[in-house]
Amino acid sequence: MARRFDILGLVGLVLLVAVWQLLTLALPLISLPHPAHVAVRIAEDFVVADYLLFYGLPETGLLDSMLYTTGNVLIAVVLGATVGTVCGLVTARFDLIRSVIDPVLLVLGTIPILVLAPFFLIWFGTGRTSAVLLVAIYVAVILYIYAQRAASTLDPVYEDAAYTLGASRRRVIWDVLIKGTVPQILGGIRIALAGAWGLEAIAELLGAQQGIGKIVQVLAGSIDMEGIFAALLVLGILAVVFDAFTARFFSYISAWSVEARTGGG
Repeated sequence: MARRFDILGLVGLVLLVAVWQLLTLALPLISLPHPAHVAVRIAEDFVVADYLLFYGLPETGLLDSMLYTTGNVLIAVVLGATVGTVCGLVTARFDLIRSVIDPVLLVLGTIPILVLAPFFLIWFGTGRTSAVLLVAIYVAVILYIYAQRAASTLDPVYEDAAYTLGASRRRVIWDVLIKGTVPQILGGIRIALAGAWGLEAIAELLGAQQGIGKIVQVLAGSIDMEGIFAALLVLGILAVVFDAFTARFFSYISAWSVEARTGGG
């Protein structure tokens, strides 16, 4: 069934823009530009922004930077989610491996991820590698926790029943363990993806050759608030669009779990 139009979401968006507009009446434009001016700036700079060449950026326009940031986020999420999920599922079933990996992942989880940024910039340079690895570690820690918790809370009666019916270990892993933990793992991926956008932008801001974060960094030096707001708004819209697409896609591929719980066919 098609999802109904989210009228409340639209109302919230309109209210946000209205509050923004009202705040511009009380604050100077140098600190908070008008929404209309930011929208015009996005339109003007979306494909080509010649003035960015003066800052040494290799590509011009918000579109090129948006594609660069998007590529980094997707690579990092795929890499981090794969490593975190596999490690989480394995450690949930093997205590010895869990006792080795748990301290490492939990320590990484307690350290603010941005603390690692300077080290990554020194080790891997200011290119794509450092930003991708930084975000991938963040995603891996989240998915490790989600996958491990999902596997640990899975009722063992299902695995026992599968073995009783003659299922092989490989079949139990695929049909019981993996499929039984998919809904929670997908939820963890969505949460990790939401935070990955901001972390990627910050990683680019601290040290990168291009990307939305790099644009924010160079424009902050010239106090170009319209340009900064335009870049951040594009990043926010991108994150919202990806979240909506991800939620729809995950709902589709995990629809069987809903049917299983409700008894639908």
